[in-house]
Amino acid sequence: MNYSGFGLFSYSAIAAAESLNSAEHLVSSKILDSAYDAIISVDRQERIVVFNQGAERMFGYTVEEIMGKPLDSLFLEHLGEAPLRHVGDFAVSETRARRKDGTEFPAEASMSKVNGNGKTVCTLIIRDATDRVLARETLKRSLREKDALLKAIHHRVKNNLQVVSSLLGLQSRVVAEPELRKMFQESQDRVHSMALLHESLYQSQSSSRIDFPSYVRQLSTHLFQSYGVSAERIRLRTDLDEIYLNLDAAVPCGLIINELVSNSLKYAFPDGRKGEVRIELRRCSDGTARLVVSDNGVGLRADVDWVDTTSLGLRLVRTLAEQLGARIELRSSAGTEVQLAFAAAA
Repeated sequence: MNYSGFGLFSYSAIAAAESLNSAEHLVSSKILDSAYDAIISVDRQERIVVFNQGAERMFGYTVEEIMGKPLDSLFLEHLGEAPLRHVGDFAVSETRARRKDGTEFPAEASMSKVNGNGKTVCTLIIRDATDRVLARETLKRSLREKDALLKAIHHRVKNNLQVVSSLLGLQSRVVAEPELRKMFQESQDRVHSMALLHESLYQSQSSSRIDFPSYVRQLSTHLFQSYGVSAERIRLRTDLDEIYLNLDAAVPCGLIINELVSNSLKYAFPDGRKGEVRIELRRCSDGTARLVVSDNGVGLRADVDWVDTTSLGLRLVRTLAEQLGARIELRSSAGTEVQLAFAAAA
């Protein structure tokens, strides 16, 4: 057994290891036997020299049966080779122990070295960890079940949203008025943006955090396809830091991106003009995130009032920004640029 790094043990263990007068030895024995945990001491040859009543109850051996036997007869692995973590003056090892009847159980062993009168004794406090291990496994199983349930919920929500999106698409095909058909398409894109979020959570290792850069790329690709925009005419550029958002932040942020990119694709490049749409997402040093959606198109019309707009898309952006707790800035000179700063909580 490797004794290096063991700190000093309590007086009762020292008393058990050293030669004491009979009165001191009696007090020492009573202290050891009153302990609920198993207390075992071994000499340099790893032979058992102390075996308290707690050890008798735990392992099923009497003192007479076990005294002088090797410590390895009680364990399935050599404790000196077990993975150790240092806690204060003790080395603590999780291992598996074996009772007299052959049954095995998980155990936690706290080990300490004692030097006295030219002798070296290692004392171990053994605790049956069965209940703790069972509780830990039960908790892990419960967490796995809850995670599976959450993923199933996200999958069903995604499927239901896709059904709604498909119904909107079918309805738009029987609408003759172009403006009304466009409204159906915009609603369909909004629903699809939320379905993508739930799909991201379903596929993610986490059931509560969304890899937002990956989501932004999927959403923008869908919007370009939805509006039939070729990459040769309007180029998409993204500059995205690795940011994970929870669903409360991701939903309004995703809908904002949906509205702003849709507006750029619909209005910024009339008459087949070429240009560029850019999406930037940065994590700032103060813990906030900065989202920028911009284009180098014709810019907003002079009669568009950003604060008191009648456009549903722009009103949605303002409402969602308030829901997100975001500061929003608009610039419209060489194209249009919208900046939002919000808490990047994940």
